[in-house]
Amino acid sequence: MYFPQNMTFQYFFFDTYVGYFLQTLPLALIISVTYYLIKFRNDSKTPLSKKIFSSIFICYITGLICLTIGLDIINIIWYKLIYHMDSGTSINWFNGNFSFNLNFISNLTKENIGNFLMLLPFGILYPLSQKEFNYKNTIIKGIILVLIIEVLEPIFGRAFDINDIILNSLGIIISTLIYMIINKKIRSKNNERNN
Repeated sequence: MYFPQNMTFQYFFFDTYVGYFLQTLPLALIISVTYYLIKFRNDSKTPLSKKIFSSIFICYITGLICLTIGLDIINIIWYKLIYHMDSGTSINWFNGNFSFNLNFISNLTKENIGNFLMLLPFGILYPLSQKEFNYKNTIIKGIILVLIIEVLEPIFGRAFDINDIILNSLGIIISTLIYMIINKKIRSKNNERNN
């Protein structure tokens, strides 16, 4: 993925990571706002910060699912909306590849780095959206999400890759540990102030 000097809008929007993000953003925001309005409309007990972080988490999960499973579908829809013609992209339903070749250490690519970074927000946003923080619960739910996404990818013509599972899981574990350390430091400082 590179940015040529004479880049067109079409290349930028349909063939770059920034373009993919921009394609998924409207749907993620609509679902997040809808979630907020339905869940918290009459809720005066939940703190505003929890309401906001819950909505941000829903926005993140929606975007994540769109980027990992539904990218080709969203790409087709945007192409039709912008150009009023078929994109020429077809989805090979139930025709995905399976890769059990563990090579992310010897073959460090931008995609592998992206797979690690993609799930880093989960370990921070999920606990912030919950009433109580439990690091085991965060890691387990994150890894279950990764497995669900990876198992569904071949249905949508994408590839099941063991490297994705490991890198996504590492992103979740590391971000959860970072959140846990920061959370403990903040709580201990608050306890010192109160004593």
